[in-house]
Amino acid sequence: MSRAFYSVVQYCPDRFRAEAVNVGLILLCLDPHDVRVRLTNNLSRVRKLFHASKGDLKNLKLNGYSLVSRVKGSLREILTEHDLANFAASRANDFRLTEPRLAKIKDIDQDFERLFAELVDQQVGIKTTDTTPARVLPPALSDAFDRLSKSKKIWNPPPIVVPLRKRKMEVPYAYRNGVVNLVKPHIFIPGRRAENQAGNMAIDGDLISKNRINGEQHQLIVVSTQEDERQEREISEHIEPLFREYHVRLIRPRDAEAFAKEVEESAH
Repeated sequence: MSRAFYSVVQYCPDRFRAEAVNVGLILLCLDPHDVRVRLTNNLSRVRKLFHASKGDLKNLKLNGYSLVSRVKGSLREILTEHDLANFAASRANDFRLTEPRLAKIKDIDQDFERLFAELVDQQVGIKTTDTTPARVLPPALSDAFDRLSKSKKIWNPPPIVVPLRKRKMEVPYAYRNGVVNLVKPHIFIPGRRAENQAGNMAIDGDLISKNRINGEQHQLIVVSTQEDERQEREISEHIEPLFREYHVRLIRPRDAEAFAKEVEESAH
């Protein structure tokens, strides 16, 4: 498992209104050092949200090529999380880069594809599976989990075999505070796929909480790592009540900082 950081490339033509569309991704792997960068070719969301003209789209693509070239030409300069953050802060045009977030990865190419699908190209994301998810956390949680992993209060467990269903679930983080908490980051892409995924996780979480695994009580905690307006409404109306009914704890982006503090105080 390797530590990596990613930054989402967003198109934001009006910084005052702060409306943005995710159009690309940069992924930095620390050891071994490697960088991946790509911008999407699908600009339909840009056209729809900003009523972009053909000229606007042409300029966006040109600026996109320039950004990709700049990243590829700066591989020796983007070595750490702080280097990536400084690079992100130096953008002054209609592109902005989000604050780097931690991701634990196994294979940089496979995990880059998965992250790109989830964060940028939702149409591609429909075709992906969540059997080997990239280890992505909100910034507040990534910092806390990184500290706790060094003291071995948080670890990367092997795949969990769900009781009765006998299916394997990849859970990248675990910690103890009286029970073994299994922390699974997830991005709920709006639509039926999100409901199906939530249904499976709800059943798995219920079985995990009711049946001891290796002699210990476990609890499934799902961390929603990204929510736009549509995702937020769907999660609040459908997924959150479902999880509550099936004893699965859901951490929303707005709860990440409080949850990070809770884990730091209780993990042992």
